[in-house]
Amino acid sequence: MANINLLPWREELRQEKQRDFLGILGLFAIIGVAVVWAIYTIYGSKIDDQRERNKYLQSEIQKLNSKIKQIQTLEKERMELVERMNLIQDLQKSRPQIVHVFDEIVTNIPEGVNLSSVTRKDDDLIFNGIAESSPRVSKFMRNIASSKYLQLGPLDTISGDRESGANRKKFLLRTKIGSPSNSEEEQQ
Repeated sequence: MANINLLPWREELRQEKQRDFLGILGLFAIIGVAVVWAIYTIYGSKIDDQRERNKYLQSEIQKLNSKIKQIQTLEKERMELVERMNLIQDLQKSRPQIVHVFDEIVTNIPEGVNLSSVTRKDDDLIFNGIAESSPRVSKFMRNIASSKYLQLGPLDTISGDRESGANRKKFLLRTKIGSPSNSEEEQQ
């Protein structure tokens, strides 16, 4: 009779292959866990580094914002000082102008015209007065039109003066204060 081996060698071979498979599977599981942990650690440290950079940037932005506010306040103060300087320069330039304006008023008033009031609002002069007749008001307006320091504006009102009983006329005349051109000022 032939030798028959009845040992369960196939079962042992299957169990050995299964042990090898489970060992390899465990090894890959350990390697997978290690890789996942390494990736998690690397990305965690990158996130922490980025958070630190963001904190640094935020602190620098706050410092710059405070400096910008200081610069804006300084710029505002500078603009106020420039405006003051310009105002002072304008006042310095207009100091002799008012003398010339009064001189022009006196020299341009024709006989028979009396001014009740002269009012100034910015560069506007408002003459309120009484004239003996309408042609005298017209002469006053022509004189102002030829003036160096006064510019003729509208004649607001002209009416008869009922209080005096004569042919007198009340008038309200607006003019602007001007300045002669630079060449005319240099000639003086």
